[in-house]
This record gives sequence, C-alpha cells and structure tokens, in this order.
Amino acid sequence: MKLTYKFNNDEKIMNIERKEYLNPDHIEVYAREGDTIYVNDGDFVYINQLIKESSNGIKSYATVSGNVTIENDVVTITNDGTESAFVSSNAKENLDEIKKEDMINALEELGIEYENKLIVDKLKGNSKILVVNAMDIEPYQFNNNYLFEEYVNELLLTIDLISKKFNIDAYLLLNKYDDNNVRTVKGLIGKYPLINFKVINDVYPFNTNQLIAKKFFNDLKYEDIMFLDSFALYKIYVGLKDQLPVNFRYVTVCLPEKDMAYVIKTKYGVNTGELIKETIGDITVGKDVYLNNFMRKVKCPNISSLIVNDNIKTIFVMEYDDRVVNKCIKCGKCVDICPVKINPRAKKLDSACIRCGLCNYVCPANINLISKDKEK
Repeated sequence: MKLTYKFNNDEKIMNIERKEYLNPDHIEVYAREGDTIYVNDGDFVYINQLIKESSNGIKSYATVSGNVTIENDVVTITNDGTESAFVSSNAKENLDEIKKEDMINALEELGIEYENKLIVDKLKGNSKILVVNAMDIEPYQFNNNYLFEEYVNELLLTIDLISKKFNIDAYLLLNKYDDNNVRTVKGLIGKYPLINFKVINDVYPFNTNQLIAKKFFNDLKYEDIMFLDSFALYKIYVGLKDQLPVNFRYVTVCLPEKDMAYVIKTKYGVNTGELIKETIGDITVGKDVYLNNFMRKVKCPNISSLIVNDNIKTIFVMEYDDRVVNKCIKCGKCVDICPVKINPRAKKLDSACIRCGLCNYVCPANINLISKDKEK
C-alpha cells in the first residue's frame, strides 16, 4: 500500500506494509505496588482470563493461553499455541436492546482502559457531546487508519449507540488523507443520521484533540467533550457485544528515511524488541529508536525492555543522530511555529503546551525545548 501523507506542509509518499504477529512465544504482564494478581505460579490460563487488577480498577487479561511463571513481579504466560479462550455467556445479539445502565456496568466490570484511565469513566461523566477523533494524530502513525478500515461498521454502530443511549450529539472526524475511510464512511453514514461526520483538512498538530476543540467546538469547555479514538471505540464495542476485552492492538514501526512503515497487528504483552525482530528483522542495531513522536526527542535506549500496551503506538527507527546541542541563537523559529502561540524558550512551559514537538523539529541549535532539562 502507498499512502500520500502530509506533514509540515509537505506531501510525502509512504510505503506501508501490513503484518501480523498474533502467535508469540510468550506475553508478559507487569505488576506494580498495589496491584492484585489473580493467578499463581504454575497455573494454566486461557485467553481473556483475568490476570491482574490495578489499584485504579484497570484490569489486564491473558492474550495467549498457556502456563504462568511469576518472577520479580512479572507474570509471564508461555504460549501453548492452542488459542484456548474464555467466552462470555452474556454476549449480546442486538446492541440496540442494551440499556445505558447495562453499558456502564459491563464496561466497569471489564475494567478496560483508555488514556491510562477506566474507559467507563468517560461514559459516566457529564459530557455534552461525543467526538470520535478517528485520525492518526502523531506523524507517520497509521494504526487508527487500519483499525477503522477493518471495523468501520462496528465503530459506526457504537458511535450511534452511545449517542442514543446517552442522549448526546456525536461527531466523527477523519482526515482527508484517510481517503479510503472517508469514501467508505460517506457510503455508510446515511444509515446513522445521529452521527455528524466531518472531514478535517488540517494535519498535525491541528488534528489533536486540544486544537480540534478550540477550532470546531469553542463554545464548550474542553472537559465538556467526550473525546474517544477508534481503538477506544472498538474496545467499547467488544466489551458490550461480546462482554470481553480486546486482546490485540496495532503498532506502527516507521522508517522515515526509507519512506517505509509497517503496521503490525499483535497481542498485548508482546515484547517490542521481539515484535520487530520477528516481523521485520534486526533493524534497530546501530539506530536511534523513538516512541510515538520522534520530534519530542525522547530516545528509547532499550526497545526490548518494553511490552506492547496502549502507550506504545509508533516505534521510529532512525539514523543515528550525532548532532550536539548548542546554545539558543534566538532565531524565533520555535515561537513562529508553535500552534498554541506560546514561547517554548520559557524556563517553565505554559500549561497550554500540547507537547507536539514542532519547536524541537525546527530548532537549529538542536535543543529539546519541551524537556525539563532543556539547555539555555
């Protein structure tokens, strides 16, 4: 697949290859202080079996079946390859029949997360509108694009359901560069008159939630808007329809210098180093690796120390950057490019900062302007 991608006012052709890694040797679940572990060393577990619950109510489930090993607060499940799984006797044939209270109870029982918080807390709030930002917000990230393409009917149904049951207006946002998905939605949206569909022309960072709220919904406070993305919406759909957690996610592995990206469908808990090695190869040797947004200049020193979770969306593999940090030359480029019109050179960043990293991207002195330890 080739995708025309626009970033920083330049169009770029990215070659995108789809891959899957759904049968790993093992997966891991990390336990922290205050967590409750529901399995013991030596147990056999099934896919969808509850493994851990955090102190904030977020629950972690087995994404492969197999035997459990617990060591140093790490729960390892060795994959037996059988895909043995729990299913729910409460699965719903018709979601239109589900009540608002049942939706909340089902999602609360599952303890699934969105942005490191319980997803049900979004629905239990006092939001005045629902905005589903189905765009891939970070540059060179394509997870939402692929998930939306694969599950468009399920996602539209879920938006419509939330709008009906919670009696709030719903908006679906796509970028014009997600052209396949835009065409598909235009062909289906007539079935869902409650969904307001918007095609956004702006690119990063003007497709981020904060700036979308300011541009299109400035009559509301930011906290009055229930923002969800495609993956959060899909978690809600599976949680309500099957009464089960989602056990996979998409991860983009991007090689910007080669105009190449891989979108990998994989299981939660997979080691990220293993994921890359098994699907693409030893491409990180001698390279700089960044997570989610390379412009923030936060390098990942050991990609094999991480597991796939909702916080890992994009892995950038880039040529080694040997540029040194110099003193600020007061050129003003960071101020000019800032989308929220603050001064990134200030000792303490303004609370309006959205940490987009554009100031870092244009800085000729190579200063990390959004770092707490930035040079002056």
